[in-house]
Amino acid sequence: MTGVSTLGQALDQIELLKKVQKQFGTLTSQMTTGKISQNFAGLGSSAITSQRARASFNTYDVYLQNITNAERRIELSMNSITAFKKQAENFAAALVAFGQESAHQDGEPVYYDDPLTTDVDEHVLIGYTSADPDADLANLQRLATSVYDLCVDLVNEKDGDRYLFSGAETLSKPLTDSGTLDSMMNSMLSSWKGGTLDTADFISGLQTRDASSNANAVTDSIVGYSAALSTGMAGNVYVRADANTEVNYTTLANDDALRNILVAASYFKNTSLTPVADQVDPDTYAVITPGAPGANVAESRENFDSIFQALTVMVNDAIDNIDEMRFSLADAQGRLGELKERHIDSKNVLLTTISDAENIDTTEVAIKLQTLQIQIEASYQVTATLMSTSLVNFLN
Repeated sequence: MTGVSTLGQALDQIELLKKVQKQFGTLTSQMTTGKISQNFAGLGSSAITSQRARASFNTYDVYLQNITNAERRIELSMNSITAFKKQAENFAAALVAFGQESAHQDGEPVYYDDPLTTDVDEHVLIGYTSADPDADLANLQRLATSVYDLCVDLVNEKDGDRYLFSGAETLSKPLTDSGTLDSMMNSMLSSWKGGTLDTADFISGLQTRDASSNANAVTDSIVGYSAALSTGMAGNVYVRADANTEVNYTTLANDDALRNILVAASYFKNTSLTPVADQVDPDTYAVITPGAPGANVAESRENFDSIFQALTVMVNDAIDNIDEMRFSLADAQGRLGELKERHIDSKNVLLTTISDAENIDTTEVAIKLQTLQIQIEASYQVTATLMSTSLVNFLN
C-alpha cells in the first residue's frame, strides 16, 4: 500500500510540476513580449475591448493615409499653380513694358500721297516695306511661346499616375496641345486681317468659351482640354477624412484663370499675328502681307492695340483669380490639418486602451516569476525524493 501511495504522490507531483512549468512559460513569454497573451483568446474579458480599439485604430490609420495622400497632392497642385502664376506675372509685366508708340515692325515706312490732290501733302503712313517684327515684338512672342509651353506642362502635373488638374478623371490628361488652338488662332487672325471678323467680335471670341452664344468662341475642346473637362463632366475630387467628412480639393485645368492665360499666350505667340501693319510695295502701294485691319497704319495700330489692351486686362484678371484657386486649396489643406491632429489624438487614446487591455505590468510579472521559480525548485526536490523511493529501500 505504501509503494502504491508513494507512486501516486509522485505522479501527482509530476502533474503539478507540469502546470507550474506551463505557468512559468506563460510568465516568461509575458516578460519577453510585454503582452498578456499572443492571441485574443488569452485576454479573457479584455479581448472585446482590445478588438474594438484596434478596429477603430486601424480605421483612423486609413483616414490618416487618405489625408496624407490628399495633402501631398494639394501641395503639388499649389506648387504648380504658384509656378503658373509666376509665369503669368512675367507675361503681364512684359505686356505692360511693351511700347505701343509704334507698329513694332522692321522695314522702311511707306507713305501715300493722293496724285489727284497735288496741292495737298497728305503724307499718310500706310505700311512698311517689311513684315518682320521689331526686336520688342519678337521678344514678346518668344516669351509668350515659353509661357504657353511651361503652363501646358504645369496643368498636366501628376502625382504618380494621377493627373492633378483633371478632376475625378485622374487618369485622363487634362490638356493636350494638338495644334487646334493654333489653328483656330490662325483662322481668326486671317479673318480679322481680311476684314470678315471685326475687332470687337475677335475680342469676344477670345474671351468666350461657349460656342452656343458666340460662333467665334474659343471653346475648351479647341484649347485642347479633355472631353471630360470640355463637357463639364470631370467631377470633383474629394478625400474621405473621417466617417462623416469629405473635403473637396478640386482644381481643374480649364479654370477660367488658367484658360485665359493660355489663350492670351497663344494669341501673342502665333506666327500670323505679325505684321501689325500692312507690308506694302513702296512703288505700287500694293499690299504684300496684310496687317491688322485699317486704311492706314494709325487705324491698324488702333485695332491691334484694342485687342492688346483687352488681353492685358484678361491676363491681369486671371492672375487675381489664380490667387482664389490657391486660397481654396489652402482652405482644404487647413481643414485636413485640423482633422489630422484630431485623428492623431484619437489614436493616442486608443493606444492607451489597447495597452491597458493587452500589456502586462512587468514588475508584477517579475515578482510572480521569482515566486514561481522558488515553487518549481521545491517541486523538483519533492519529486526527486519521491522518485528515489523503491521497494528495496522500503524493505530495508
